[in-house]
Amino acid sequence: MKKPQLSEMTLREKIGQMLMLGQFERFEMNGDVVRWSDEAIEQMAKKEQFGTIYGQYSVAMKSYEYAEIINREASYLKIPPLVGGDSEEKGAGQSNSDLTPAVGPLALGATDDEDIVFEMGAAIARELRCTGLNWRWSPVVDISRYGGSCMRAFTDMDVEKHSRLGLAMIKGMQSEGVAGTAKHFPGGDPSESRDSHFSLASMSMSKEEWWKRQGQIFQNVIDGGVYSVMVGHKSFPAIDDSTINGKLRPCTASKKVVTDLLKNEMGFDGVVITDDLAMAGIAAVFSSDDLIVECVNAGNDVLLNAKPEAGDIIEKAVKDGRIDESRIDDACRRVLDMKEKLGMFEEGYVNVKFKAEEVTARTEEIAREAARKAVDLYRDRRNVIPFDKNKVKKVAIIVSTHYECIWLYEIEAMKKAFEDRGIKVTMKRRLSSEAELKELSDENDILIYAAYVGMHLPKGAITLVEKECDTFWFAFKHGAEKSVGVTLGIPFLAEGIMSGADAFVNLYGRSHFLMEAFVEGLLGEIPFVGKTPINMLPPKIVLED
Repeated sequence: MKKPQLSEMTLREKIGQMLMLGQFERFEMNGDVVRWSDEAIEQMAKKEQFGTIYGQYSVAMKSYEYAEIINREASYLKIPPLVGGDSEEKGAGQSNSDLTPAVGPLALGATDDEDIVFEMGAAIARELRCTGLNWRWSPVVDISRYGGSCMRAFTDMDVEKHSRLGLAMIKGMQSEGVAGTAKHFPGGDPSESRDSHFSLASMSMSKEEWWKRQGQIFQNVIDGGVYSVMVGHKSFPAIDDSTINGKLRPCTASKKVVTDLLKNEMGFDGVVITDDLAMAGIAAVFSSDDLIVECVNAGNDVLLNAKPEAGDIIEKAVKDGRIDESRIDDACRRVLDMKEKLGMFEEGYVNVKFKAEEVTARTEEIAREAARKAVDLYRDRRNVIPFDKNKVKKVAIIVSTHYECIWLYEIEAMKKAFEDRGIKVTMKRRLSSEAELKELSDENDILIYAAYVGMHLPKGAITLVEKECDTFWFAFKHGAEKSVGVTLGIPFLAEGIMSGADAFVNLYGRSHFLMEAFVEGLLGEIPFVGKTPINMLPPKIVLED
């Protein structure tokens, strides 16, 4: 179709381009989550004419099944929709069972290889196009260590590296017709331990400090052509110290941050999207109506997870003068321009460009190459790695995690990698006694302590807590010389609860490609060449309210 002209659009149609059809779930005014019928979704979509579909909740679906839903919902809209989602940690395979659980950002940071990052971005984009997604809310370019956020970034300490790898990922995705998103502007603060999902967080840096640590990264990816930027909810008093009922103004609702700094001073002419508006970092500051008006006036162009009545709220605010219609025009223009960059107004454009069987083999090839360059032998005090493959007949894997899927499904990839080599594997869900460890030590040639802590797994913590700590009351008291600690997630466990492990390996992710590379390295089939991309000293543990 021909690119729409603002002069030909009604006010409500222009507002629609700022709004998003949430997938499967909607939030009522009282905050309760409800599921809408297909008929209700159709009615809502035809009324609001959403510019974006939130393509997030597709767990356990095949890509083609999800594509059918996207296509059906897109058919209700006069203007082709952007279809957005995160898929940060494991790419398209994070949601769709027939797509590839790719290697995530921190593992890619451990490779420090721009070519691999570009190819991974392009491969993930091709797989997303199997489902209908054409807008990925990634990469995270925050420099932050708290709350597990480091797992979503390439590094927590290197501005040049973050810029270089972030831009490689963006260019890879955008080369395959998926818009990249640099987030969460204005970035992370090394001294901030609060998490905007649950509490009011803030940037304590001066503008000069921010520029040296974070601002340069955003400027570099903006100059490099990123199509969109997501604004986070933490406040930034060095730029805007205004308050609402005694609470510092979140950046998402700050014109000084979004318009004056990001759009004007830094010259960003793409789409600005808010972070999720259900998060406490902003939802605890404003009333429902004020939240929408403040975010629009701040300069945001797309509202992520706004409630269904957002269109009515914006229209009323324009008519009564609280929002100038020129702000709506600017937002709509930016959204339409990004759609044009993606080729969405070209004849024959379709969101669903590929089928899974056409693209997954190449993604697997890239992911396997990345994994073999990412896995990091962080410590080997006794010089036991690699083990003599010919002498390893039995291995015990002891698993500690707050995320049961690791135990129930994902650790199977490590077990299978050993079994494929004729090695017998005993799986244990935590240790219950020293006697149990002694028995495992006597019967096995290698003891592997496998742990996983991820973002919000558990919520508010960046280590193992409660019963998941029990193993380490007994760990390493027997068989220390043949014990290996390994973390599939947050790497700080190496200097935290597993500091007693003489040999320790960081996978920087839970993709099965990383687990397979771990086994290959452990048995001397490949060298461990990954280099830690973060400061491994454990940050202070803060349990969120």
